[in-house]
Amino acid sequence: MNTRTLSPEDYWRAVASRKWLVISAILVSLSLAGVVCALMPKIYQSATKMWFEGAKIEESIVSGPNPAGGVYAPTLDDRVMEVRQFVMGRKTLGQIAGEFGLFGYEKDRPDASESENAIRAMRGAVKVEPTKDKLFITLSFSNEDPIIARDVTSRLSDLFIEETLKDRERGVEAAEDFLGLELKHAKAELEVKEKIISEFKQQHLGELPQQIDANLRKLDRLQDDMRSQSEQAQNLTNRLAQIDKSIKDYEETGEISDSPVGGSSRRNKDPRLGRIKELERRLVELSSMYKETYPDLVQVKEEIKKLREMTSAQYRDLLPDSEGSEEPIAGKKSKRKALDPYHAELLRQKEEIVLELDAVKRHQAHISVEISQYERRVEHTPEREQKLKTLERDYENLQKNYQSLLDKKLSAGMQKSLAQGRKGAKFSIVDPAYTPVVPVVPNIPLIMVAGLALGCVLGFGGAVGLELMGRGFRSAEEVEITLGLPVIASIPLYESAFGGSMQTVRALSGKNRTSALLLPGHGKHDDNLQPSGGLPATSLGKHRGPNGQLNNPTPGLELVSMWRPLSFVAEQYRVAATRLELMTGDRKSTAVVVTSAVMGEGKSSTALNLGYVLAKDLDRRTIVIDCDLKRPMQHIYAGVWQQPGLAEVLRGTKVVEDCIQRLGESGPWILTAGGVGDNPLALSKMHQLADLITELKEEFDYVIIDAPPVLPLADMQVLASMGDLLAYVVKASMTGRDVVQKALRVIGDTTNVGIILNGLDAHTTPYYMQQEYYREAHHEQLK
Repeated sequence: MNTRTLSPEDYWRAVASRKWLVISAILVSLSLAGVVCALMPKIYQSATKMWFEGAKIEESIVSGPNPAGGVYAPTLDDRVMEVRQFVMGRKTLGQIAGEFGLFGYEKDRPDASESENAIRAMRGAVKVEPTKDKLFITLSFSNEDPIIARDVTSRLSDLFIEETLKDRERGVEAAEDFLGLELKHAKAELEVKEKIISEFKQQHLGELPQQIDANLRKLDRLQDDMRSQSEQAQNLTNRLAQIDKSIKDYEETGEISDSPVGGSSRRNKDPRLGRIKELERRLVELSSMYKETYPDLVQVKEEIKKLREMTSAQYRDLLPDSEGSEEPIAGKKSKRKALDPYHAELLRQKEEIVLELDAVKRHQAHISVEISQYERRVEHTPEREQKLKTLERDYENLQKNYQSLLDKKLSAGMQKSLAQGRKGAKFSIVDPAYTPVVPVVPNIPLIMVAGLALGCVLGFGGAVGLELMGRGFRSAEEVEITLGLPVIASIPLYESAFGGSMQTVRALSGKNRTSALLLPGHGKHDDNLQPSGGLPATSLGKHRGPNGQLNNPTPGLELVSMWRPLSFVAEQYRVAATRLELMTGDRKSTAVVVTSAVMGEGKSSTALNLGYVLAKDLDRRTIVIDCDLKRPMQHIYAGVWQQPGLAEVLRGTKVVEDCIQRLGESGPWILTAGGVGDNPLALSKMHQLADLITELKEEFDYVIIDAPPVLPLADMQVLASMGDLLAYVVKASMTGRDVVQKALRVIGDTTNVGIILNGLDAHTTPYYMQQEYYREAHHEQLK
């Protein structure tokens, strides 16, 4: 059973139609709930609210030292568990049960089975739980006597508060002793760690992390000194090379002047000019390397100045060869060189530079040693820093632990003083136990609400269930699953083809039936139109109305395939006709019986639309016979004259050629019911109808038989055997499933039965039946 197709309106209709069933179910359920409330024993519950308050004392002084060194803040759940453990204890419950004589507890025999049962009953009656706002703890006790419930609750809370204060005092004393030992041990560890840190710093002095900046600055200064000394050594080396070159040049110049070959030229040459040039070269070299204030540079300038002030004779007087020209030339040369002040000055400067260069190199070696020393210090600093951090971290932890223990010891002393004065942390009674007035068992509001809910479920469920059991089919899937027969087509409501409500469609249909509007070619006599096989057409379409008029009535709007050929309704009739073609197989001619379980399911309009589609769209020679002689409708829907028709043919007053009428130029042929009057034909005439259908099958491709409904009448049981196929029309959401199934059982053989589900509404029409293409086509037709 597919319940997903039920709409809210269907549910409401089911409930409204069975409202007394729903009301009765609700009243009965409420009555039963009232009886249950009256018969159940009444249990009263008294409760008290407690709140933990007092000084902010570290809970770790009672439960032991906290390794994290923080304050332990118990949650409300912890407090609830603490209260529950005390009040649920055997000792406490036994004491209360003995004082109040509850549940048959025996003081003298606490281990007896009666006492054990009393303890279990007490545990079931006591409840400890937090309030909804998570601020208080509720202690409650339930009993049949409200006075006992109040007294037991009050006694339990008093016992717990007294025992809590005693336990806290004992815990504080034990914690104080424990903390004293821990303090002593922590102090000894702290002193040992201090000694280790001091020795480490002394041993690695200069490599400690706090000295890293000083070492780096010292190293930078040493490196700067090293660079300065290197530059100085380079300068001294350059000067030494220059002096050596000057000495060499001077000595070479002297040898050339003293040669015997050029003696006259030596005497004529001015040695003072040569010396001035030498000093000028020296001045240029020193100016390129040093500032103007450099001593050597100043000395060279002064010497050049003095030489320029002298005359050549004065300068020669300073030379050694001016006193004795009789000595040998070699002796004169040696003596001049030995007594030459310039040469002596050069030699002196060379010696000073050599000494200074040696001192610079020794200083460089000393600086290099110091650099190596400070580099080692810098390299070892991270290792020393890591080790020192470890030592200091351990020392800080020990120090924190020592301080925490010291604080806890002080807190323990204060807590002891407060506990002795009963002013410390405690459970206080916020809301004392009260005498209950309303019982908690039975819970009358809850039971009544449950009874109401049960009544609603039974009432509404029963109404909907009965609706589901008796409701009609709402989809092709339901039909195929329930009946096991194929669905030829699913026809939507006709209003979907005309774009209005069914009231509008019916009104428009009635107007058309009385109008003089003629479709092209409809109702006109056409001697050239006759079915194959030679049926004469001379009398076709020439029938007059009751007053002899020749004007023809107009087809009703039930013939949707003609009025709205592009609608989805017409398309579904074409689908049905196509599937009938497939079911026909190799038959030359086929008789299709169209029926339904009861009247009002749309079988007559379905038969006419099938005939019209077969003739118009599939170009099949088709005739529609109105065999529903008790309620004929084909002459109304097709817009043809009712008489003469089938009744006259079966009575023998007319031949079939004079009774058939054609719907338009290419529509189906119609054989109406004829003049049935108040005396319908007897079943004995049905054998003539069988012969007539056989005769018509020779002339037409399809013989569509509009048969009466199955259940009310007996005619259908005879007509069912006259057709090759049976199209069984089912009104969607209207015809009950049991009615449909009963009618199929009456038919018997369902081998060649196909279902046409008619009248699908908007809630159950598949989405592909509501495409914009068909709606646009309808609008075009309306224009």
